Order: sequence, then structure tokens, then C-alpha cells
Amino acid sequence: MQAQTSPHTADADVIYIGDIVTFFLRRWTVFLAAILLAVAAAMLYLFLTTPLYKASATVGPPTSSNNASKSGSLAALPFGLGAALGDGGGSTLHKQFLQTLKSYDIAAKLAADKEIGPRLLEPKDGEAVTAGKISERLEAVMVVNKLRNAPLEDTTFTEITLLHADPAFAQKVLNHIFALSDTIIRKQVRESKTAQREVLLRSLEQTSNSYQRDALVKNLLEVEHELMTSQTDGPFSYRIIESLHTGDRPASPRRLLTLAGAMVVGTLLGFMVVCVMLFNAYRRNRGRIV
Repeated sequence: MQAQTSPHTADADVIYIGDIVTFFLRRWTVFLAAILLAVAAAMLYLFLTTPLYKASATVGPPTSSNNASKSGSLAALPFGLGAALGDGGGSTLHKQFLQTLKSYDIAAKLAADKEIGPRLLEPKDGEAVTAGKISERLEAVMVVNKLRNAPLEDTTFTEITLLHADPAFAQKVLNHIFALSDTIIRKQVRESKTAQREVLLRSLEQTSNSYQRDALVKNLLEVEHELMTSQTDGPFSYRIIESLHTGDRPASPRRLLTLAGAMVVGTLLGFMVVCVMLFNAYRRNRGRIV
């Protein structure tokens, strides 16, 4: 009965919630000091960290691939040519474009650029600007993020972003990467379509079937059209859905989020310190919390 009525019993097995709450309230200065310490550390981090700005653009396939109509034409080709030629659609070109953005070929061309390479890598004194290091840098600062997967593959949109301390330079680099990737795809397409044209011409000479000849001629015209398209001045393997722009505010570090996180960490730190003080007080006073 005495253990149930006395808040300061000598029985070490009895702990009263009210005493614990009072103990925590009396140590409010510990919470305040921990929060101020964490916020000060966060402010020092924000002061020493270089803010990074984001340049971004939303891109999509250049044109509709029309896979259904092309599949019907290719199925009529002789000698298994349909499987060899493929559909040649815009979605295929766009996949190649996205895969090329962070490729070693792009990194090598950026490393050879005396203006962009050093500014993008920011090497230490005496450090060489190599394609491997540029490739690692691109992996760290450039993000390729699919925004929406529609039922049709050629309506998938992708947001491409690049981070740098200078927003104008970030936009310039992203434009340059787009142009380099598009040039690489153009070259690959011209080589591929030229080889396909030769195959179609030889097949046209070898067949006398009118239906097969019509299918060959139709696909030959499509190949010639794609060869001509690959020589145009505009973007070939992508189209801009949302124009390239840079953010007005730094994308990293996020100041409000960092300060809010520091306050949470400070509160948890203060709670842990007071818990240690509570344990020591309980052990020192043999079951009494004072």
C-alpha cells in the first residue's frame, strides 16, 4: 500500500510517469541547446556548400513510329528481310538518344572540349581531364527521369536535368550534350539505313513477284526518306516537349528542408541526452527520480 501511495518510495520497481514528465520539463534547456547546436551546424553547412542550380528539359520521341502500318509492310518482304530491317520508328531513335546521353562517346567529346571539360569536371591542380572522369561526373550531376509511361511507347516523356553552380553553364552543357547525342544517332542511322538500302536494292533485283516488289519499293522509299531526314538541321532523335530552362532557386542544398531536418535532429539529440540524464539520476538515487 505504501508503494502505491508514495511517489518517492524506496522500491526501485515503481516508476511514476508524472516524475518522468517533470524531469523532462525541467531539462528544457538541454533540448534548446541541442536544437541550437544542430541548426548552427546546418547553417555552417549551407554557408560552406556551393549551391547547385538545375537546368532541365522535357523531351519525347521525334515523331510517331507508326509501328502497326510498318509491321504489315515488313511482313510481306521475302527472304526474312522484315526481321532484319526492323520498324525504324521514332521511339527506337529516342531510346538510342537516351542511352547515348551518358555514354563514353559523349564523355570523350566533352573531355576533348577545352572550355566545357575543365569547368564541368573542376579538377584539382595537375589533374587531367579524361573521358572516364567526365563520365563519372555526368553520372553524378545528370539525371534522366521518365515522367509518364503512356499506353503507346512513343508517348513516353523524359525529363533530363543537369546540376551546376552556374545555371547558364548548366544550360549550355545540356544543350551541347543533346547536340552531340543527336549527331551520334544521325551517324548510326545513316550507316544502318545505307546498308538496308543496299539489301533492298539487291532483293528488288532478285524477285519478280509483284506483291513482294511493291513491298520492297515501299520500304525502300521509307529508307530513303529516313536517310534524307537524318540530314536535316533540326533535332533528329528527339523533340523538345518543354523548353530548356534553369531554376531560379538552388536545387541543392535545399535550405528550408535542411534547417527543418536540423531541428528534428536537434530534438532527437536533446531527447537522447535527457534520457541518459534520467537513467543516471534513477540509478544514483536508487529508484527515485529527482
